[in-house]
Amino acid sequence: MNSVVSRRKISIYKKLLISFIAIITSLILALSSLLYYNYTTSTSAMVKGMNENILSKISYSSVYMDNLAKNFCKSLSLNNYIIAFANSNNEDILTFGNAIRTLDALTIPNTYIHSAYIYNRKLDTFISAPGTFYYSSEFFDQEIVQALHVAEQKKLPILYPIPRKITNPNGTQTKLTNVYTYILLDTSDNQANFNNAIVLNVDADWLRLTITSLDNKMSSDGNEIMVVDDKGVVISESSPDMFMENIADQNYMHQILSSTAPSGTIIDQLHQKKVLVSYVSSEILRWKFLSITPYETVFSAVRRNTYITLLFCLIVLLLGVFFAFLASRKLYQPIGALINKTNDLETMQRDNTPVLKNDFLKKVINGHVILSSERMAAKEQELLINLNFRNKLFLYLLKIDYYQDFVAKYTDKDRSIYKYAIANVAGEVTSQHYSNEVIDIGADQLVVLVDLTDSPDPPDILYETFESIVADIQSHSHQYFDLSLSASLGYVVDSAEHIKQVYEETLGLSMYRLKYGHSSILTPTLLQEVNDVAFMFPAAKEKQLIDALKLGNGETAKELYRDMIRTMEHASYGNIINSIIYLSYSLHTSMNQIVEGSQSKLNSISIDFLKHVTGLETLDELERSFFSLFDDIIHLKEGAKDKKKNEIVSTVVDMIQNMFPDKNLSLSSCADALSISSVYLGKLFRTSTGKSVAEYITTVRMEHMKHYLEQTNLPINDILEKCGIEKSNYFYTTFKKHFGVSLTEYRLKDVKVNQDRNTSI
Repeated sequence: MNSVVSRRKISIYKKLLISFIAIITSLILALSSLLYYNYTTSTSAMVKGMNENILSKISYSSVYMDNLAKNFCKSLSLNNYIIAFANSNNEDILTFGNAIRTLDALTIPNTYIHSAYIYNRKLDTFISAPGTFYYSSEFFDQEIVQALHVAEQKKLPILYPIPRKITNPNGTQTKLTNVYTYILLDTSDNQANFNNAIVLNVDADWLRLTITSLDNKMSSDGNEIMVVDDKGVVISESSPDMFMENIADQNYMHQILSSTAPSGTIIDQLHQKKVLVSYVSSEILRWKFLSITPYETVFSAVRRNTYITLLFCLIVLLLGVFFAFLASRKLYQPIGALINKTNDLETMQRDNTPVLKNDFLKKVINGHVILSSERMAAKEQELLINLNFRNKLFLYLLKIDYYQDFVAKYTDKDRSIYKYAIANVAGEVTSQHYSNEVIDIGADQLVVLVDLTDSPDPPDILYETFESIVADIQSHSHQYFDLSLSASLGYVVDSAEHIKQVYEETLGLSMYRLKYGHSSILTPTLLQEVNDVAFMFPAAKEKQLIDALKLGNGETAKELYRDMIRTMEHASYGNIINSIIYLSYSLHTSMNQIVEGSQSKLNSISIDFLKHVTGLETLDELERSFFSLFDDIIHLKEGAKDKKKNEIVSTVVDMIQNMFPDKNLSLSSCADALSISSVYLGKLFRTSTGKSVAEYITTVRMEHMKHYLEQTNLPINDILEKCGIEKSNYFYTTFKKHFGVSLTEYRLKDVKVNQDRNTSI
C-alpha cells in the first residue's frame, strides 16, 4: 500500500516537474522566436522606411532641379535680348553683346547651371554663358552641334534632362564635365524644322552633392545612393566616374526595371556581398532612385540582440528548471489544499473582476499602464476584457449633462447606480455592432472602447454607425433615466500605446459641448471650423459693454455680449473659455466703477456669479448667467444712478470753474481726472446740462473774458492767457459767434460806453 502511494506521489511529482519544464521551455522558445522575428521585421521595416524616405527627398530634389531648369529655359525664350539674337538675320555686334551679357547675368548666379547656349540657325552661330559667341564649326561642344544639325531627322527630347559628358572650353581645369542637358527648340512655323534653340547644361555635381548631403545626414554607414534612368544608365552616383555607366545587367537592376511598383526593397548579391536595395521611381523624370545598404550593416544589431536574447533565455531556462524542481517538490504533497485555495481565489477574483477590469482599463486610458502585447493578452484573459488590443480600436466619450444639478440632486451612491445603468445601456447598444468595454473614468465621464477587428469600415461609414449608436444611447438614457448625455466620437486607435493620446484628443473635442450644447454628438470634423489664427479677443466690445453697464443700458450690454460670442464662433475651446474668464474677471474688477455706493451688495453678486459660472457647460447657460448678472447690476445701478450723475456733473462744473485758465482743460482731461470714459462723461454732461463739456468750457472762458474786457485795461494777449485761450482764427470765430460781434467791434463798443459814462459824469 505504501509503495502504491509512494509511486503515485512520485508520478505526481514527475508530472509536475515535466509540465513546468515543458511550459518554461515553450515560453522561452516562443518568446525568443517572437523577439527574433520582431527584431528582424522591425529592422527591415525601419531601414526600408528610412531609405524610401531619403529616396523620396532625393526624388523631390531631382524634380525640383528639373522644374528649375525647365522654367529657366522658358524664361530665356521670353527674354527680348535673347530672342533678338536667336532670330537675328545679321551678325549685329550690339545684338550679340546684349544677348551675351543678358545670358551671363541670368546663368552665372545660378550655381546649379554649368553653361547655357543660344543657337541661331540662320547664322549657324552659338553664344554661350559663360563665354562668347562661336560659329558652329568652332564651338567647343560639337556633340550638341551634331544633335541640332540632325534634329529634323531624329526627334530630340524637348526639355528633358539628357545625361552627357561635355567638353569644356579651352583654359578650364577639367577636360570633361558631367551635365544634364535641356534643349528647347523654336518650332513656331508648325513644321519639323526650327529657327533657333536654347540649350541648358545643368551641372550633375549639383544633384550629386545634394544627394550626398541627404545621404550623410539621414542614412546609415555604408549606404550608397545612385540614380539611374529607365535604361539602367547611371545618372548620378557618389563617385563621378560612374556617370553614364550602364548597370542594367545587374540582377537587382533587372528586377527594378521590370517592376511596375513605384517603390520597393530587394535583397541581392553585389560584389559577392549581400545587400538591401531600396528604390523609388519618379514618373516625371522616368528615373529610379536606388539606396544600396550592406546587409551586414542592417542586421548587425539584430544579430547582437539575438545572441544576447539566446543567452538570456538560456539562463532563464536553467533557472526555470531549477525552480521547477523546487516547486514540484513543494507542490506535490499539499496539492489538495492548493486546489482548494485556488478555487477560493478564483471565486474572489470572479466577484472582483468588474472592479479590477474597470480600474485596469482606466489606467490604460490614462497611460498609467503600458504592457507588452503578451502581457496585455494575459490581462485580457485574466480580467475577461472583451477587447483584443492587437486589433484596431475606436474610442468615444459620453458626458452627463447638467452635472451640477445631477450632483446636487443625487447622493454619491445613487450617482454610481445611474452611471452603472448608463454603462450597461451603452455596452448593450454598442455590442449589437462591435465588441466593447465601457469604462467609468470618473466624474461625469464614461469612455467606450470598441474593437473594430483588423478591417474597420471607411471613416464616413464608421462615424455614421457610431452616430447612430450614440443617438440610441442618448434616447434610452433620456427615456429610462431622465438624463441628458453628450457624446464625443474620437478616433481609430492603431495600437494600445496610442489610447491615452486618442482619449486626450477626444476629451478636448468633448469640451466643444460648450458651443454645440447639451445632447450634442461631436465629431472630429467640427474641429475643421476652428480657426485660431484669425481670433482676437474683442477688447473694444468688452469696453463698450462695460460702458453700456455704466450708462445703465442693459439691453445694449446684452447685445454686445452676443456680438462678442459671435466673434468667437470659429475660435478654439481654449480661446472661448479664456475669453469668458477674462470677461468675468473684467466685470468683477469694474464693478465699483459701474455702480458706486453698493460695495457689499456688488461683492456678493460678483462672488456668486463667479462661483456659478465655473460649473456651466454651454454658451446658452453662460448667456443666461451673464444676462442675470447684467440685470442685477442695472437694478443696483438704478438706485444710485441719478445721484451719481449729479455728483459727476457737479464735479466737472467745479473743475471747469476752477481750472478754465488751463489751456489743456478738455473732456479728456476731466474724464482722466475722474477715471471714467470720455464718451460716458460726454453723454452724461450733455444729458444733464444740455451742453457738451467743450461748449461749457467755452462759455465759462467767454464770460471771464467779458469780465476782463469790461473791467480791466489789460492787453488782449494777457486776457487770453488768463482765460486759457489760444490766439487763433478759431478764437475770433468763437468770440463773434458767442457775442454777436467781432473782438475789435466789442472793444470799440466798450470804449464808447466808457466815454459816454465819463461824459455824463
